[in-house]
Amino acid sequence: MTVTKADLVNLLTDATGLTKADIEAVVNGFLYQVVESIQSGDRVELRGFGSFHAKEREARTVKNPRTNQVVKVGHRFVPVFRPAKFFKESVNDSRLADLGKDGDDNAV
Repeated sequence: MTVTKADLVNLLTDATGLTKADIEAVVNGFLYQVVESIQSGDRVELRGFGSFHAKEREARTVKNPRTNQVVKVGHRFVPVFRPAKFFKESVNDSRLADLGKDGDDNAV
């Protein structure tokens, strides 16, 4: 299942009791500020959730595996999200619980 921005707005509306218009304005404002901050070279950190930043990629040549054509990819910056340790662990624990596993398969 995929949660869209509209789904997120509905979930937050139900959880807070605020109007959809208010929640949508907050979500759009948040996303806009994250993009603006990353564009200006800043890092956005949400403690316990993760951080957003732009990572520099050098120019390089790559080969298209379908056509075998060599293509130059220019120098660029790509947005990156790095989840916080707690976030990664909680997702892993929850997903393993859904599968009925305890996550200690590699224990010695």
